[in-house]
Amino acid sequence: MKFTYFASILTAGLASVAYAVEAPIPGYGVVDLSWEVQTTPGGPKVNLNGTVQEVHEQLLAINPNYEQEFAALNADEKREFTFEKRDTVTCYQYPQANHNDVETGIKYLRGVPGQPTNGPGPNNCGRVSCGYNAGIWWCNDNTFSKTLPSFNNIADGAQVVENHCWRGGNFFSGKCDHADHWSVIVKGERC
Repeated sequence: MKFTYFASILTAGLASVAYAVEAPIPGYGVVDLSWEVQTTPGGPKVNLNGTVQEVHEQLLAINPNYEQEFAALNADEKREFTFEKRDTVTCYQYPQANHNDVETGIKYLRGVPGQPTNGPGPNNCGRVSCGYNAGIWWCNDNTFSKTLPSFNNIADGAQVVENHCWRGGNFFSGKCDHADHWSVIVKGERC
């Protein structure tokens, strides 16, 4: 059992190394994000690395009943997000991602309990979601490691990008810069 657990984690970790991932911003480094998550309701927290899709696979390897044991947030419910006046959103400076694929990434992020950590920065980005050629990145421009209260913060940033940049077609891209020196980028990506 222990061997299977470690082999699954190792395999998931190697999968993220197999692809050369380039930072979405020239001159930035790429970090493997750390996710602090529970594997069972009320159980201890563990740190896992990778995208939300890779962490999800690791969680299922650790606890095959993970999805049944955790009640998922209703990710289909449209939530309205506003950005603060001191935050900025820029659109179409990156390769474009398919709208539906971005929605899937946002939904995945909303379903993961725990706290993401990125850093230390400045100029570090981690790809938190990559599926169907749509990537969601979280960048840290602080000189210290940044831990967010939940993955919903990153999902909210991606939702703000969608709300401001998607014009009703199939594709869009954009970046939401937060005043406290972190950002979320939505872009087309080879996954």
